[in-house]
Amino acid sequence: MIDLERTFHLRGPLIQVGGSRRHDRRVWLFTAVALGGVITAFLLRPLRQPEAYHHFADARTLLGVPNCLNVISNIAFLVVGVLGFRFLAAPGRFIESRERLPYGVFFGGVFLTCFGSAYYHWQPRDATLVWDRLPMALAFMSLLAATLAERISVPAGIRLLWPLVVFGAGTVWWWQWTGNLWPYMAAQYFSVALIGLLVVMFPARYTRGADIWAVMGWYLVAKGAEALDARIYKMCGWVSGHTIKHLAAAVAVYWVLRMLRKRTALGSLARMARSPRPLLPLF
Repeated sequence: MIDLERTFHLRGPLIQVGGSRRHDRRVWLFTAVALGGVITAFLLRPLRQPEAYHHFADARTLLGVPNCLNVISNIAFLVVGVLGFRFLAAPGRFIESRERLPYGVFFGGVFLTCFGSAYYHWQPRDATLVWDRLPMALAFMSLLAATLAERISVPAGIRLLWPLVVFGAGTVWWWQWTGNLWPYMAAQYFSVALIGLLVVMFPARYTRGADIWAVMGWYLVAKGAEALDARIYKMCGWVSGHTIKHLAAAVAVYWVLRMLRKRTALGSLARMARSPRPLLPLF
């Protein structure tokens, strides 16, 4: 594969709309929406974790493994995480090599979700749920940072990666400390909405940008299966909605990997790399 960074002799961050005031306004608007959502999550009346959350429809013990299918279905996250690492290890995958960092953290979070979620489902309770949610928060925040890097500016995504990761992890500890779920819900659901907003508001540097909608579609399938856990188990008799949720979520992650494998840099990148660097208000 062609090393795009070397071919285009890239210098500094790439911004799709050089010097555009309209682009700057969109950055401000996106920032306001993001900050407004986070602030709202902390101002809302606390949302408590219902005890019934830990009661899953399929509680069968097989081969000595409690809640067996909900435990072993997490292997799907392990597989797609390893595939993601293998992809990132190959050279020339990105316009700028530092773009791979957020995706490395993303696939790392997915990889760790296998173990955190398996641990939780082995003994479902609040204390073990923390270790399920921590790597998931890592994955959601790093995917948001990766999208920021690709849609607004590479330095913005890289600089915000670790603050976003710390925020995501902090929402899990905030829930454990205060019992309030809203900040964690924002880290998961609102981050997905922000990714969609970035795709709508800002132009792409790569092809296959529409694949993010397939990722979100599989994510919605996963959440729907989770909500219909008992109904699906009653209908099928051998698999529950929560097990399907794990598999559908793993497919969503695989679709991110599929997007990265299939996409190419847009033809205008060489011209953009040589254009004057625009001034952005925050980044």
